[in-house]
Amino acid sequence: MAMLSMAPASLAAQAFNYPAMQTPTVSTRDYNAAIVGGAGSTFLLQWREGAGRGMHWQFDGGVADPRGGGDPLLFAGAGLGKQLTRATAEQPLDVLLTAGAGVAFGGNATSVRVPVGVSLGHSFELEQGMSLTPFVHPRLSLDACGTCGSGGDSRTTVSANFDVGAHWQVNGRFGLRLAASFSGSEVVGSDGTVALGFHWTPAGLTRR
Repeated sequence: MAMLSMAPASLAAQAFNYPAMQTPTVSTRDYNAAIVGGAGSTFLLQWREGAGRGMHWQFDGGVADPRGGGDPLLFAGAGLGKQLTRATAEQPLDVLLTAGAGVAFGGNATSVRVPVGVSLGHSFELEQGMSLTPFVHPRLSLDACGTCGSGGDSRTTVSANFDVGAHWQVNGRFGLRLAASFSGSEVVGSDGTVALGFHWTPAGLTRR
């Protein structure tokens, strides 16, 4: 999944430390709109589209208001999900490989993130067609920024990031997704963030 960041200053960079909101199963088509807090305020839009057997594309975009009064930031990116395995009677986990790239910009700086990871979890069927899917999403990311911080230097680093969350499927079309992210990036900052998203699958398509 694409995670994007920028760093016009230390506080502004932390605005893009947000959860990837990726469950461990491939999507046919769905949309997610989320509000993220913890390092400023971020509004995130996501679109996932099937890309052949066991794969989907993901597109992210949004705007953030960084903590500390920095300029608003814009971000966009794309990613790919590949189903590695589904839960069976022998093993309980769905596993999805994720990879992406994105760019963010605002003020006088631009930065790029290239994350790779896996989302792991299990779906529990509930009454009245509902389901609950807890998941974790660890990943490594190559983070780079140009003219970062007040000194205007450039920086490249590898960071470890970790999401934990849950998706509640209310019915065949609508769901709620809650996730928290923990980052070790020197570029985007290490503040914990929490996102709450509204998930929609168009009529006629099923969430896999």
